[in-house]
Amino acid sequence: MDYTKGNKKAWESAFDHRSGEYAKDLLERLNANDNPFLHQDFLSVIKAYDLKNQTIVQFCTNNGRELMQLSMMGVHKAVGFDIAENMVDYANDAAKKLNLPTTFIQADILQLDSLYDTMFDYGFITVGALCWFEDLNHFFRKVVKTLKPNATLFIHEAHPFELMFATKGEDQYVQSDPKRIVYDYFGKTIWKESGMGYMSDTLKKDTVFTSFSHTLSDVFSAMIANGLSITQYQEFDYCVGNMFDHIDHQGLPLSMIIVAKKQT
Repeated sequence: MDYTKGNKKAWESAFDHRSGEYAKDLLERLNANDNPFLHQDFLSVIKAYDLKNQTIVQFCTNNGRELMQLSMMGVHKAVGFDIAENMVDYANDAAKKLNLPTTFIQADILQLDSLYDTMFDYGFITVGALCWFEDLNHFFRKVVKTLKPNATLFIHEAHPFELMFATKGEDQYVQSDPKRIVYDYFGKTIWKESGMGYMSDTLKKDTVFTSFSHTLSDVFSAMIANGLSITQYQEFDYCVGNMFDHIDHQGLPLSMIIVAKKQT
């Protein structure tokens, strides 16, 4: 699991060196309580379920903004896991200021303690989480263990098809042909990159992020193998991670929503 240790160090460095503009209005936007951080298509799916007085969990929370928004739906308790200690500290401080029933815990999800087994009614995975795990079977095994029987898991993620394209700034990116396929969908691509651009205009390249490509069948197979029954699946022609919004609404599957239920 050496790559997870490297990613922990990289995320903590990126957050330490974030620009002053990054998430500076997080508290104000959450206080406004106008659903600022979850996409409307995802919210419409979630709102078909009643989160009131329920226990919820999010995996890979980043700065915690999405889970804090979900916490405002009347939940009894919310818990978020993230590998970066400084992001967890930041999120806990924000949740305390907002007086939310929300706790963030620093943890490598692949090493989650059995303390959290069968604790949650609802689970959430949002954009930019699955790519950080080489073995999705291991990841979903840990996720499912935390859920109660018949619990529901919501996933709003980048579509695996998206990762066939180069992003702006990559050597393979061609501005005149942004839809050029440069990565093999089945190729199990591994990216090693320095810096996390969206947190700062100046990349800090002292650490390396390692991420992985997965096919849609990788995602579905890992979920099914670990006792999840897929009840809803939607695809969308827009990016939810801001990496490919320049090819939005051009007939390409760029994001997806999956809803699944844990079998008893």
